[in-house]
Amino acid sequence: MKRWKKAMCLLLPACMLASFAACSRSPKMGEPLAAPVNLSTVQQHTRTAVTGDIYVSPSGDDKNPGTQALPVRTPQRAITLARELGQGKKVLFFEAGEYNISPITLTQEDSGLTFFAEDAVTFNGGLTLDAADFGLYQGDVRVLDLAQYGVTAEQIGPVRAFGQYHTAEKYDAAGSLYCELFCGDQRMTLSRYPNAGKYLHTGKILDNGDSKEVYTSEGTKTNTEWEMMKFPRGGTFEAEPEVIDCVRSWSNSPDIWMFGYFQYDWADSTTPLKSVGDGTLTTEYASVYGFKEGAPYYFFNVFEELDQAGEWYIDRDALKLYWIPPEGYERQDVELSLATENLVTLDGARNVVFEGITFTGTRANAICGAGDDITIRSCTIRNIGGNAIELTGNRLLVEDNEITGTGRGGVILTGGDRQTLRSSQNMVTNNLIHDWSQVYRTYQAAVSLNGVGGTCSHNEIYNSPHEAITYTGNNHVIEYNVIHDVVLESSDAGAIYAGRSWSSYGNAIRYNCIYNIGSGEFTPSGIYFDDALSGQEAYGNFLLNIAGNGFLLGGGRDLKIENNLIVNTATPVFYDDRAIAGILDGGWFTHARTPDATLWQSLKEVDIHSKAWTDAYPELSALSDDFENVDDPNFAANPAGSLVQNNVIVGRKKSTGDFAKRVKEYSEISDNHSYRLKAAPFEADGVYILAQAPKGFEQLPFDQMGRISTCRRH
Repeated sequence: MKRWKKAMCLLLPACMLASFAACSRSPKMGEPLAAPVNLSTVQQHTRTAVTGDIYVSPSGDDKNPGTQALPVRTPQRAITLARELGQGKKVLFFEAGEYNISPITLTQEDSGLTFFAEDAVTFNGGLTLDAADFGLYQGDVRVLDLAQYGVTAEQIGPVRAFGQYHTAEKYDAAGSLYCELFCGDQRMTLSRYPNAGKYLHTGKILDNGDSKEVYTSEGTKTNTEWEMMKFPRGGTFEAEPEVIDCVRSWSNSPDIWMFGYFQYDWADSTTPLKSVGDGTLTTEYASVYGFKEGAPYYFFNVFEELDQAGEWYIDRDALKLYWIPPEGYERQDVELSLATENLVTLDGARNVVFEGITFTGTRANAICGAGDDITIRSCTIRNIGGNAIELTGNRLLVEDNEITGTGRGGVILTGGDRQTLRSSQNMVTNNLIHDWSQVYRTYQAAVSLNGVGGTCSHNEIYNSPHEAITYTGNNHVIEYNVIHDVVLESSDAGAIYAGRSWSSYGNAIRYNCIYNIGSGEFTPSGIYFDDALSGQEAYGNFLLNIAGNGFLLGGGRDLKIENNLIVNTATPVFYDDRAIAGILDGGWFTHARTPDATLWQSLKEVDIHSKAWTDAYPELSALSDDFENVDDPNFAANPAGSLVQNNVIVGRKKSTGDFAKRVKEYSEISDNHSYRLKAAPFEADGVYILAQAPKGFEQLPFDQMGRISTCRRH
């Protein structure tokens, strides 16, 4: 046992000592080795001062000509002047300061613009509040009259549903996220019960309400009327007496809401509270997948529960903001997000650069839209309600940025042409992305690549309730990233995740460092190829302290899992046969059971028999859809053609993992090397380099993982 503790305190090579600090005891599954983690102290991309064509200053005047001596005041006026100069490359030079902006839209006539800031520049769609304006209300609670800032009830807006699986659109009630309060770049908590980090749990389900799934004694069935249903019934469940008493006491809270994972831990949703009965609670909105006993939930937007530092509440009728500020708030920026639209929308503009700018204060996205040759470099995106960057186009570059405090995801890039497999050449590289997905809790990745030929490299990504990187399409490369302390609130999920496609071939996941995945009761996977995803390669990755599976291979084919180092996972590799089992054995997996099911349709999204596709993926053109010959290895639902080989596994027992019988029959599992932790084969205490690598195993390039310092780049 002493040796086990010593083994789990091992560190990475010297280049990464800052991250994997020495520890004095064995971390439990899902427990950080050290926190917070910062793999390297990385300087921002070196910027060179440039001469602006148009100058902008917070002290400028929009009647000025925009010269260095006479700058304009707003970005909108600078854009107008640039248009008057005609198309071509132009630099809008922003002097240091905060710019309260209205949403900006850039069209084709704005192509060639560079938004450049050499010093601290902020584009704020919200409102900066003076901490001194908060007066004492009672106890620790302070109050601010928003009317003195000219804020209207319309600007604040109502509380609306959020969560990846909310159903508000069925009640014609969908809309922008409510305005939010931030202090010192930390998202404050809309007053809730119980307090942050704690949940209540549903009691006996008395009425499941209307839902997409119907649960019977014979199993789960699909409600065929769900998609067209309007105003579906909410559910009713029992609650503990103290919860009922508490809810009944909230007489000053006219709009009480509930957040919950009401059926699955990957399906977050919100609903208003409809009514309180005799020991029961009834929701206003239906849950997509219904309700289950023991599901976690909490109440929010409750004035009476304003009882913890960081919590806040707005009386929308009186325009009063109540808040228990954290210690030291007087020295921090206090911001209220107001904008309900994207701060910047690209509508066909090309060759646009944003450099050195901080974006904040919107309840939507920071930068969104479509255009080619867009660069976002050395920017900070923080304290927003939506995604940081969501762009469609080619040759999109997102590098050297910090993204934090988003309500949804980080960077979403879509580009390329799947029909011809033309690459998008999109790239997300050398970014620090952390503490995102703070409102929507599931399926909000730090980086999402879609289409063809995107690259996600050298990013450091940490602290999120769900996935870190996801992708759809072909020929993406995910490499040299460091990912840790993610998927903290879900089990059926992965740090790197993609799923349910037989045509998404050609993606490579290599040389990533993934550690401390999961927490508490949650046991997710490190790399997850879900629901028969096929044609993927994972090579040279380092997986450490994964609470669930190192790799979860969900019944797909033509998977290559080679040369990975897997340390202290519950199961190193789990590979099932769900697709063929759903056909032959009537298993739960229905997505390949009939010729019109989802997976068969994924083969029709593109022409897999075209020259471009047969040249790239000859194994795809050989796939069979003959349900009369399901034993054929080429029958698409069979987990065939895969290779799990030459991986080094160090765990509590000598095991490669769990493999379904059909996987062993149709694929190759060979030459994997398993060791017990007490006999860890590492070079020395403090490093994860193998003392003597097994024949054919390539030592992992730890010194290249993570963000790249300027000295390494230039």
